[in-house]
Amino acid sequence: MSAIHTIHVTTDDGETVHFQCRSDEDVITAALRQDIILMASCRQGGCATCKAFCAEGDYRLVGCSVQALPPDEEEQGQVLLCRCYPDTDLALEVPYSYSRIAFAPEEDLFTATVVSVATIASNTLRLHLRRVGSNGERKVRFEAGQYMNLQIPGTDLTRAYSPANTSNEDGDLEFLIRLLPDGAMSNFLRNGIQVGQAIQVRGPMGVFGLKENGLRPRYFVAGGTGLAPVLSMIRRMREWGEPQEARLYFGVNTVDEVFFLDELQALAAAMPTLTVRVCVWHPEANWDGERGNAVEILSRDLAANPAKPDVYLCGPPAMVDAAHRVCAQFGIPKDQIFQEKFLPSGPCGAACASPRVHEHPHS
Repeated sequence: MSAIHTIHVTTDDGETVHFQCRSDEDVITAALRQDIILMASCRQGGCATCKAFCAEGDYRLVGCSVQALPPDEEEQGQVLLCRCYPDTDLALEVPYSYSRIAFAPEEDLFTATVVSVATIASNTLRLHLRRVGSNGERKVRFEAGQYMNLQIPGTDLTRAYSPANTSNEDGDLEFLIRLLPDGAMSNFLRNGIQVGQAIQVRGPMGVFGLKENGLRPRYFVAGGTGLAPVLSMIRRMREWGEPQEARLYFGVNTVDEVFFLDELQALAAAMPTLTVRVCVWHPEANWDGERGNAVEILSRDLAANPAKPDVYLCGPPAMVDAAHRVCAQFGIPKDQIFQEKFLPSGPCGAACASPRVHEHPHS
């Protein structure tokens, strides 16, 4: 028989939530069972959305990706709640406010219909959805940088994507989706999607977003469809007339993967404080943009102008990790770096499946 433990969760604004968790279930599952919806996405130990700090208690971590939970963070007491199984009561600290926790399973679930779907690069689609409103109310509210879970029609499968647009009264949601060779969502978008089709959406979720740090410059580094949350943040800066210097480093591998050039150029023209650098790692001879990956161009610019900006990173783990090394090289403090790593959907695999037992020194 499994033991039952009490989980104490403290948010970054000092509020607390308590619930029970069996020793044979993870913290996220236990919270959901009691209608408490903590921040989570992949539920497979791969995305780091549910990362928290364990201040007290013993636990086992099972199936965590080393990209989502690097060994040094694990040693410091960081955990992924979707892969955290308690052996005692736990005291957890989460990096978001109490308002980000939901307490009814359906309160963040809504229906949207497909307005359009278009290929915008060799491996990328733009999906435009519009919320189906009740009593004429369509508006969608989210913080720039957050994400939504989209359910693939006819299945129980969901995939997480960040809107590239901002909150609006019309209910519009714009997603930039990378096509994978045999991904479930990719196959649906290639073969089954129809204009007018209904899609279930849950959200918003996540804590990635702009931080209010005075007039410090903001540098954004995005790889591929990691542009979506970054673009949402820059568009929000424009809407609010924020005066900080902003730089966007948008990186892809080849020229045929470039997208939204016109949109980015128009945004730069409308924002005198914004500089856009479109970076192609393996360009063709006639490419007249930046040559090299986004992190290399960031490093070059920091060497020429040793600023200490806030840095926002969104893209594959290798890109995010490389950007961290560059920031450390130029003395940018860790607390000025904000990130969202993304991994292909699917389990972590055997390499990260063995449990790791942690006994907290204060237990």
